[in-house]
Amino acid sequence: PDLLNAIEVSLAQQNTAIQQLSTGRSVNAPSDNPSATATLILNQTQAGQNDTFQRNINSLQGMFQTADSTLSSAVQLMTKAISLGTEGANGTLTASDRQAIAVELQGIQNEMVGLANTSYQGEYLFSGTAVTTVPYANTAGVVTYQGNTNTNSLEIQSGQTMQLNVPGSQIFSNPSGDIFGSLQQLITALQTG
Repeated sequence: PDLLNAIEVSLAQQNTAIQQLSTGRSVNAPSDNPSATATLILNQTQAGQNDTFQRNINSLQGMFQTADSTLSSAVQLMTKAISLGTEGANGTLTASDRQAIAVELQGIQNEMVGLANTSYQGEYLFSGTAVTTVPYANTAGVVTYQGNTNTNSLEIQSGQTMQLNVPGSQIFSNPSGDIFGSLQQLITALQTG
């Protein structure tokens, strides 16, 4: 019986060695090494978290590039609007010339609303946490904010989050200045002479 047990143990050890060689792993079942198994599970959990954090960071890069491009375009539009406003203030312009500038400014205002309503992967960038709500509505030249003032954040590392957005009410129409209201005032001033 001892010889038979020794042969069985030797055969089991040989099978374990063959399995370890073929898989390249020293632990193929939890019973092989319970301590190493716990470490492997912890490592796999950490690797999964790291993958999630990396996907979050990659998504943030795309979103931030979209937001940056949008805000750069908004600055260019405002520069053009200022130039048109300066041109419209020229006392030698006819009513028809001023009207043409007002029409161009209305186009700029519509483009600006479009920029303020930019979305990334199906979510609006400037509507606060109401990411499925169109941030701005333009009704007969009156542009109103429909989002909220909250911000979204995303975990980029264990215990570390990053703010994802700034609500449009802080960028395009805050208490110290309203881009849409200013554009509408300029349009009205040109239309009324």
